[in-house]
Amino acid sequence: MIRLIIDTALGYMGFGAAMDDELLGSIIIKQPSTFTKLSIDIISSLLRSVQLDKSSIQEITVSAGPGTFTGLRTGISLAKGVCMALGIPIIPVMTLDAMANTLKEVQMHIVCAIDGKNESIYIAEYVREDSTIKRITEAASVRVGANVFQKGYPVELVSANVERYRQIFQLSYPAGIQWHELDVNRMIQAINFIAHNRLYNVNPVEAASYTPIYLRQPDVK
Repeated sequence: MIRLIIDTALGYMGFGAAMDDELLGSIIIKQPSTFTKLSIDIISSLLRSVQLDKSSIQEITVSAGPGTFTGLRTGISLAKGVCMALGIPIIPVMTLDAMANTLKEVQMHIVCAIDGKNESIYIAEYVREDSTIKRITEAASVRVGANVFQKGYPVELVSANVERYRQIFQLSYPAGIQWHELDVNRMIQAINFIAHNRLYNVNPVEAASYTPIYLRQPDVK
């Protein structure tokens, strides 16, 4: 299976090309000046570098959220456009699931957290079972407050832009936190791993009807 991977959910731009479980190449731009203008050129450059063309792509995997509104809309709109043009499906991978799979050889509980803005955090919890990282809570958007999580065991925290809530996390996990700032260079590989193995019930979906995972309800109706 030839797979194009698009990851724009968290403010950076990540693109990858994979054959089955092997990542052939990737490009990460950590501080893009713009999303839309660069995306098509980067994808074309990536495919040339691994000696593929657009017609060889059989599915597109996206980091589907939660994340930034602009990043999600841009990445998923791009994926939908290419998928509809080629007649191929989208494989949506939840961003929190991919974050959990950037950690290696972790035995404790894993907590993944993303700044949801407006005093909210997107969060989900995981444990390792053999070689698989299993999600044990539903992904949720929670309002920030002292002791909001109330967990009595140590955790490995993979975070994206939640440093300003460090004290809240320390109060919420008093048994201890090992803090990991998200390594964006591992995200493409993690997304491909989930897509290839169809973990977390990911399945192909029709591109035209797909919408991102936002989690947080709109502030204005």
